[in-house]
Amino acid sequence: MLNRVAVLSDIHGVLPALEAVLAEPDVFTADHIVLTGDIAAGPQPTQVLDLLTSLGDRVIWISGNADRELLEYRRGQRGTIPDPIAPWAAEQLREDHLDLLSSLPRSLSLSVNGLGKVLFCHATPRDDEEVVLVDSRLDRWEEVFNG
Repeated sequence: MLNRVAVLSDIHGVLPALEAVLAEPDVFTADHIVLTGDIAAGPQPTQVLDLLTSLGDRVIWISGNADRELLEYRRGQRGTIPDPIAPWAAEQLREDHLDLLSSLPRSLSLSVNGLGKVLFCHATPRDDEEVVLVDSRLDRWEEVFNG
């Protein structure tokens, strides 16, 4: 069971912002950092991935749509990416980065002390691009988590 957990999402390859967040006391002292996707698609993709991998087992990784798109672009499975910086970012990634991104789960359930079983994902568990907001109707939330 995890104790103190920090959850970071949508880093989008911005190293200075990531460094600032990692220095925050609540993040710095967390036992684990859960990344919920969209990690590298941005101006400093390799530096962000290298910093996060240097944290070792403290980091728990989950894929987002931007991570999937980088990988698909580099592997020739798509010709374009909607984000204008993403094709450049994809070309910066080394093979070890591509292997890492390809190994990431789309969602993950973890037991967190004080909360119990928590589902972590990017967007929704069934679709890494689906939008559901905190003020969405309850039946919309039911639809998202059904099955």
